[in-house]
Amino acid sequence: MSDHAPPMSPTVSIVIPARNEAVRLPPSIRQIRETFPTEPWEFIVVVERSTDGTVDAAREAVGDDSRFEIVANPVARGKGYAVKTGMLRARGDLVFFMDADLSVPLRYIPAFLRHATEADVLIGSRRHPESIVRIHQPLLREAAGRVFNVSLRLLGITPLRDTQCGFKAFTRSAAQAVFSRVEQDGFGFDVEAILVAQAVGLRLLELPVEWADVEGTKVSPLNGLAAFRDAVRAARRVRRNLGPPSVRS
Repeated sequence: MSDHAPPMSPTVSIVIPARNEAVRLPPSIRQIRETFPTEPWEFIVVVERSTDGTVDAAREAVGDDSRFEIVANPVARGKGYAVKTGMLRARGDLVFFMDADLSVPLRYIPAFLRHATEADVLIGSRRHPESIVRIHQPLLREAAGRVFNVSLRLLGITPLRDTQCGFKAFTRSAAQAVFSRVEQDGFGFDVEAILVAQAVGLRLLELPVEWADVEGTKVSPLNGLAAFRDAVRAARRVRRNLGPPSVRS
């Protein structure tokens, strides 16, 4: 019997999407285990079909810690699909998703937990006035990100200043309501998730984070263009299917 056996219903679930992360993912898993050695939480690592042995590397890093579940998706549909897989599988009262490189420090999990009763969806925002960016992205990628979010605001798609930070938390009911409706498989899924949450009347709260760019990212300016296209399509789809947003504070 493992010393890390999770309870029947964990209070927190952490979803980590990964693809071709055999180098960056194992240190992150080890850091999670060291930071939260006894918390009875659930950790779901969703690995899209990879070519570098990510699944085996993840299982080796997990060891006998039964709080972790490694989900090997047989396809490589995109980050959005991996996140959706984990979010719909999660059993925690509050369900996080975060990037495999832990660009937002793990201490923000308990920081967000302190706000768990204030909203249905907690959104990490690098543009929050209290946020700290320790290491910036390369200039072109950072500029593309700013243009992406400014364009979304100008088009009236969302008032949020940072939709793409890979650190968000949903109540379990919100995660089910949102991700059962999200159709976007790629990087534009964040925008669709936010729009669905608004359309079904969930309460959203932007929170500050500390963030540092980590080498090896899969995101490029071309991904940004595709994400913007997909975000516009998602906005039309959500409005058609669910109607205009009904934002609650």
